[in-house]
Amino acid sequence: MLRPRRRRLRPRAALAALCTALLGAAFVQVAGQTPAAAVTFRARQGIQAGDVIDLNNGCAYTDSGSLLLADAEVQQRSGWLRLDLRGAADTTGCARGAYANLLGALDPDMKIIGLLSSSFASAAAPVDFAAHAAAIACDGAYAGVDAWEVWNEPNLPGGSYLSEAAFAELLARTSDQIHHCGGTAVKVVSGGVTPNDPIAYLQRVSTEIGAHPEWTDHFDYGNLRDAVNGIGLHPYVNAIDSAAYTGDTGTHQPLWDMVYQFTSNSAYEFAGEPVYLTEFGWRLPDDGGAPDHGEETTAAEQCFNLVSAFDHIAAMPNVVAGTWFTLKDFGDPGRRFGLYDDSGGARLARTGYVHDHCAGATDGAYNTDAEQLEWRDTAALAAARAGVAAAGAAQTAGTTYEVVLAPSNAPSYTMTRSTTGLALPLTTFYPPLPVGTYVWRVNKIVNGLRYPGKDQWKFTFLGKPAPPTGATATAAADGTSIKIAWVDGSNTEDGFSVTDGATSMTTPANATSHTWTGLSPGSTRCYRVRAFNSYGASAEAGPVCATTPSPPAAPSGVTATVVTGTSVRVDWVDNSSNETAFDVSDGTTTVALAAGSTSYTWPGLANGVTRCFQVRSRNLVGHSAWAGNACATTPTVPAAPTSPTAAVAGGTSIRVTWADRSANEWGFEISNGSTSQVVGANTTTFTWGGLANGTYMCFRVRSYNLAGYSAWTANACATTPTIPAAPASPTAVVASGTSIRVGWADRSTNEIGFEISNGSTSQVVGANSTTFTWGGLANGTYMCFRVRSYNLAGYSAWTAYACTTTPTVPAAPTSPYAIALSSSQINVSWSDRSSNETSFQIYNGVTTVTVGANVTNYTWGGLAAGTYMCFSVRAVSLAGASAWTPYACATTPAAPAVPAAPTGQSATPLNTSQIRVTWQDRSSNETGFQIYNGVTTVTVGANVTGYTWGGLASRTYMCFAIRSYNASGYSAWTPYACTTTL
Repeated sequence: MLRPRRRRLRPRAALAALCTALLGAAFVQVAGQTPAAAVTFRARQGIQAGDVIDLNNGCAYTDSGSLLLADAEVQQRSGWLRLDLRGAADTTGCARGAYANLLGALDPDMKIIGLLSSSFASAAAPVDFAAHAAAIACDGAYAGVDAWEVWNEPNLPGGSYLSEAAFAELLARTSDQIHHCGGTAVKVVSGGVTPNDPIAYLQRVSTEIGAHPEWTDHFDYGNLRDAVNGIGLHPYVNAIDSAAYTGDTGTHQPLWDMVYQFTSNSAYEFAGEPVYLTEFGWRLPDDGGAPDHGEETTAAEQCFNLVSAFDHIAAMPNVVAGTWFTLKDFGDPGRRFGLYDDSGGARLARTGYVHDHCAGATDGAYNTDAEQLEWRDTAALAAARAGVAAAGAAQTAGTTYEVVLAPSNAPSYTMTRSTTGLALPLTTFYPPLPVGTYVWRVNKIVNGLRYPGKDQWKFTFLGKPAPPTGATATAAADGTSIKIAWVDGSNTEDGFSVTDGATSMTTPANATSHTWTGLSPGSTRCYRVRAFNSYGASAEAGPVCATTPSPPAAPSGVTATVVTGTSVRVDWVDNSSNETAFDVSDGTTTVALAAGSTSYTWPGLANGVTRCFQVRSRNLVGHSAWAGNACATTPTVPAAPTSPTAAVAGGTSIRVTWADRSANEWGFEISNGSTSQVVGANTTTFTWGGLANGTYMCFRVRSYNLAGYSAWTANACATTPTIPAAPASPTAVVASGTSIRVGWADRSTNEIGFEISNGSTSQVVGANSTTFTWGGLANGTYMCFRVRSYNLAGYSAWTAYACTTTPTVPAAPTSPYAIALSSSQINVSWSDRSSNETSFQIYNGVTTVTVGANVTNYTWGGLAAGTYMCFSVRAVSLAGASAWTPYACATTPAAPAVPAAPTGQSATPLNTSQIRVTWQDRSSNETGFQIYNGVTTVTVGANVTGYTWGGLASRTYMCFAIRSYNASGYSAWTPYACTTTL
């Protein structure tokens, strides 16, 4: 079963047809391409690729097939491609897949003509051939084919020749079969006929179709036109216009002569029928004979032939397609006209096919104004079409042009001239050309390769001289004349005419200038120049204009600026373009300067001098007015600074200061005796850096301006510091429950402070400090500290770490106990349960008494007899106080009775210095006894009944009284007992 035929979408075909209809041309730009890479598309232009599948080599692509697939530019340029579908009817081999792959890989905008020749199927009988053809044409694998060409060159005597009857049957049966399965949209083209009597042959074929009842009744074909959708032609002929071509046209019939008979000659039945030029090109007329001299074309001629052919095809009515034969040469010496040669190298014809030019010269013309021959370079035109260069661009590097010329009635070219430009002045021919008509052409030579011009042009030379060129007009400096100069471009002039539009002056032949005099300054005149002889005048050169100079415009913006203590710079704006000099004056002296000057430095002035300046411009015509009256005063030397000081600014820098005593300094210079630094005006300090530690350096300062330098100040000196000695003996002592006092020994005399660190945080104290209390700690915090000294020179080494722990609150004491010791005392005791208290506090509810650490009792005295009192105790440390103990209470006993007075007192001398006093104890509750001699009292304990009073002088008389006492008081004194020492 035949599968339905699929058609390829061809959006560009519709676009091309629309453009052709609207513009009357066959050129359409390829959409989507950049100008530099664009290839112009021609709807009718095509290429014959020939045999593209090698059936004897696994259906690999032939050289022609590979070149076709690789050449995107040829595909983009081509509206049509003719493929020879050899072996396509073999459904058991690889041909079908190979052709399907090839069709799928091609540019989808190309239309395909599928050639069904004698080689496409094994059977050539009309019935079998038609069946095979229909099977291929209606196979989806060949959906990309747009027209089917049935047979190839049926009228060519030889292998493919068919009689008119045989070709009529083959064509009618095949067309019917293809249209039967593919519908009327499928196009069938009759096999291309050669120039071998083509019209008569096809008329007989048409008659045979109409005479056969089977085809007439069954196929409904009354003639050839009914059976096909187009007629194939193979005009292997010269396509160049014979009117412009002087070569052999007798054996190379112009292409359009043959096509005309089929498309426009109403004498034949095929007029108006669509025509497919499925093969054409320059080919030997006998199609196989050895090439004769003049018949084998050159590469340049073949390229011109190709370009001209497609130009003609674009204008031919009813021509649907023209496929050039062929893509690649195949070794026939009579048919070397492929885009590629036998070895696959691109030929000049490919340039013509892709770019529509052959790298030669075109569009020759005679410029009567310039008296020169001009042309264009088609290679430059192609670049312009691609957007690379402007139309008419200059020739490429390494290119020369050979111009050949002859009188129009001469049998051959008689004069030759070469140039590298795109024009040739007629004056290059010597002796000068006589008046008359000439023919000429241009051959292009590129790096030794010659591209002969195919076009011949004609011009009539009238004998007038060539015009002068390069005209200029230059005004003289004095303002009264203008010189007109030109280049003599002719060798036949009798003279030159120079005109300003109102008056004309003439000069003799070969003159190249004329001076126009009698003008006023500031006059503008324009001039034209032309050569003349007895035949007439040349075109004019010009106009060229010039203006005679006038006195220059005055300068402006005059200023005077002090440059040094003895010079002033005068500046101005140059407002003229025609001065020859400037004058600068101070009212007494004038200095002349060159044109274009805008400044001058006036030298040799004294300090403190005021000078005013004017400027004017001048030229040979005159001078401008004086401009400006700019004044300046040269400076005086500034006053010296005073009060220099030098103070350490850092470990490596010293700050120098001074008092500014001048009002006109530009700056100050600071020197250390070997090097100087500069600061601006009004500055009073400078820091001198980059010094080593311990550097002693002295500095002095002076002021300066353009007038000079003041005297130096006295030297001010300072020494950069050295790193201080490290502190020693670090200690850490608890200061409170939340702080530690860090101490150290200061071993340096030049520190500006100390840094105390706990390993993560640092604190800073001033010079000479030896302690720092580190606060904010939690109870029981263990912390270590180290210390270092510092100054502007840097830091000392750290001390060793000193560590301690902040205290915790001590444990509360236990077992409080109170016992009365006497009527006035109570002893309070407790158990010490802590090891870190600093004291204990005893509290009676009103008063608190503090005792030291480790104490476990306290006697509370001063109580009245019978006093009841309670006591509570707590332990205290720097971290705080413990809880109070429970109260312990006691009562002092009642007061005892005053003891009874002693009796029986006596005084007995013991020796020269002692007296023995005795008494009788009459009480049981005394605390003790007092013995009194009227001056001094001595106390002894209870129950004592005697006392020896010593230390007396011999023969000392002394009396004694005694009394007892206790807590309640004293007894009465005994009477005195007296005696005298021995």
